[in-house]
Amino acid sequence: MKKKEIIIILLTFILPLLVIVPMCFTACGTKKAKEQPVVVPGKKPNPAICEHPDGIDLSHHNVAYDWKKVDAQFVYVRATFGTSIRDKRYDIHRKAAKRHKIPTGAYHFMVANKTAKQQFRFFSSVVKKSHIDLRPMLDIEESKYWRAPKGFTVNDARKMIREWCDLCKKHYGKAPIIYTTEKLYKRYHLSKGFDDCIWWVANYNNVKNYERKCVIPYTLHQYSHKKYVEGFYGNIDCNRFRKGKSVKDLRLRK
Repeated sequence: MKKKEIIIILLTFILPLLVIVPMCFTACGTKKAKEQPVVVPGKKPNPAICEHPDGIDLSHHNVAYDWKKVDAQFVYVRATFGTSIRDKRYDIHRKAAKRHKIPTGAYHFMVANKTAKQQFRFFSSVVKKSHIDLRPMLDIEESKYWRAPKGFTVNDARKMIREWCDLCKKHYGKAPIIYTTEKLYKRYHLSKGFDDCIWWVANYNNVKNYERKCVIPYTLHQYSHKKYVEGFYGNIDCNRFRKGKSVKDLRLRK
């Protein structure tokens, strides 16, 4: 075989293989990386700057590194959102809190474009009575998800909230805790018709002497969502009891 013919064969068959094979390995490696992403939650906070709240509430955004270090009188865990989203860390958080003998509750994030019955049915299918020590909590907050459908009135909102509370009371034995803001409390006239419920208010401004300023007869005050709590990476929602209130007031069973 002549030298020229050998060169032609090399260029025609061998050289393309040298290009294609490495590309295949690269493609396979890239696909694997996408299927198994590495999640780095961040650094552990310095204990010196950590908060010591009465209680915390958690969702899939929160990741623990050591539950033994968690100093809280109670933990609430998001269970459901609307009618189809189950929080992916619900079981992880609630089981960990139970193992460490921290009284545990579960909450539902309400949306305005689904009925109370649909939303409660979903919540109760996820949150078994044996899962929780504390009353269920209904989360009503100003967000892009609380977009009321056309024609949705203040009275419609009140009826929806009340219906969820009634279904909760019938199923779990007690009316829920309602988490909201002063703005929504006033907008939907929630001061009337919800005497069997417990109030949990979110306010991050002017928290000093908040009890004297707040119009809501609250039991719990979420005073920050940007504090460090030992045992967790990143920011945690921090809550404190109103003076004279305690975990006893949240208990589902005596």
